[in-house]
Amino acid sequence: MRFRNRQLVHRCCLALVFLGSASNAQHPSSEQTPRIETKVKEVLVPVVVTNGRGRHISGLKASDFQIFEDGKPERIVAFRTELMAAPTSSDPVLTEPGRAAAGPTAAAATPDDPRQTYLVVIDTLHSSFANFNRTRDALEKFFEKERSTQAQYALIALGRSAVVVQDSTRDASRILAAIRSNGFSKNVLDSETANLPAAADQFAELARSYCYYCRCVSAGNDTDLPQCPDAKGRVQAFLTSFSERAFLLNEQFLQELRKIVEAIATMPTSRTIVFISDGFNRLPGRELYAILLGYGPKDRSFEINPRTIQPDLDAILKLATAKEVKFYTIDSRGLYTVGAAPGSGFAASNSSHIHTQMDARGSPNIAAGVPEAVTSNATSAARESADPLAQLARETGGLFFENNNDLLKGIRQAVEDGLEYYVLSYIPDNSLLDGKYRRIHVTVKGGKWQVHAKAGYWASEK
Repeated sequence: MRFRNRQLVHRCCLALVFLGSASNAQHPSSEQTPRIETKVKEVLVPVVVTNGRGRHISGLKASDFQIFEDGKPERIVAFRTELMAAPTSSDPVLTEPGRAAAGPTAAAATPDDPRQTYLVVIDTLHSSFANFNRTRDALEKFFEKERSTQAQYALIALGRSAVVVQDSTRDASRILAAIRSNGFSKNVLDSETANLPAAADQFAELARSYCYYCRCVSAGNDTDLPQCPDAKGRVQAFLTSFSERAFLLNEQFLQELRKIVEAIATMPTSRTIVFISDGFNRLPGRELYAILLGYGPKDRSFEINPRTIQPDLDAILKLATAKEVKFYTIDSRGLYTVGAAPGSGFAASNSSHIHTQMDARGSPNIAAGVPEAVTSNATSAARESADPLAQLARETGGLFFENNNDLLKGIRQAVEDGLEYYVLSYIPDNSLLDGKYRRIHVTVKGGKWQVHAKAGYWASEK
């Protein structure tokens, strides 16, 4: 009864924070969650060890690991194995050759005591309708077969605000029902990514018009026409407006994501966020600016919004690494192709120059040809949208799943890694709490396994 009451408190806390009422959230009392006061900064590092096929390696000891902070070796002062579910016959536990599989040093979870929380966050602001549907289908397949009683799940749709689709539960059927509900699909109706292709096409039209009146490499003209200043002004105004809107939306989006991290950090379990998104660019407006540069304007005085969302991303990373919250990120675009990049137009082999003629009213009538440089730049900008996803996973010790149409595989990997891992602990030689970033590197002797651990932390008192 005591544990169930505690779980109820934390479920309420999750919902309150997700809905923007973090100030009203309840935290476990000191009696429920004992605290040890110490002036020594001990660093905990959860570590997942797998082979090349992604299967977990069991039976390792503390002596098998080496840990470095800022390139200097540190002494492991504590070590344990977390094994939350017995492996099935189809997914055997692997051990180092010549070593018997060691049992977990931590006690196995009981049916009444879930030890892992998975929070599935669907990015509905940056996901296209098609990719959202693919994500929904992958989640549906996963929860149709999920039978674990040792983990609990919650489902959040994160767009212009956070919507609790299903609060934390160990009942997979409740998550499945929420995924299949009409209300879940409605969350993607305000997707900003759905508007990006139209914006890119409109901007490309302005860029082509600019190239007709002004000097551009793609148009092959060497003199400016009198209409050039007005054409340039229209391009700059569109670029500025788009960039500012993108910055404000992404800033708000990341602030909501930080609240989500704050909420899951209160859970008395291990915590994993499975974040599924089409990605977003650190530099707002980069997608359109890349298209413009592809046309080769000889006047490079166009201004792009200098603001970046990196500080908001860093705030999330600082909190997540301090609270041991892992991100497993999945690029919902799947296997990426050039044709998916907004503004890329036709393949480079179809057209390499712009052909323009005047219509009856004296306005430029521009064909649909797209220079090769535009396609290349638009594709590069689209790929950059995956960078924040990769950083969230790398810095917190998770994995970034990309360039694969099997989204279900990425979801399964995130869950499986949370069921079996090691926890290393060390007291850094550099004990200064100066707020600076400390780089962590973990290796396994022999170097033949893949090791996934958080990349570092910020040395501060918080």
